[in-house]
Amino acid sequence: MQAREFFYRLAVAIYKMDGAYDRFAKDGKVKPNTMWVLYALADGKTHTQRSLCKEWLFPRSTLNTIISECRQAGYVELLQIEGERRELEIRLTENGKAFSEKVLAPVYAAESALYSSYFAGNGEEFIDGLEKFGDEMERQYSERDGRQ
Repeated sequence: MQAREFFYRLAVAIYKMDGAYDRFAKDGKVKPNTMWVLYALADGKTHTQRSLCKEWLFPRSTLNTIISECRQAGYVELLQIEGERRELEIRLTENGKAFSEKVLAPVYAAESALYSSYFAGNGEEFIDGLEKFGDEMERQYSERDGRQ
């Protein structure tokens, strides 16, 4: 297989996966990016706008809009981080946790079924390789663009 065919097939596979997640968002009556923010926040870890933008590659303006909408709906709260002047922790409220669970439960169920049928026994190896590939791709493209 040549590089062009490899990347074409990779792009099609990525967009099929993305399309499946978009359907879950539509079924949950949320925008896809909102679903991903809820997905990220539902992991129970500490998140800031900076960390979400860095890890998930959300444009800052997109994330600002989503967080604003989620705040207005009562799904998230912004909390001061000790020792930080400008960065705030973004945390799900109790209402946000309940809403996230409602939206994400079908996603988690589908992921669990797919993992059991497809990745049981080799999931860690697969994701390790994919993460290394993604990191290298990001590094090379950033180098090319002059964005270290």
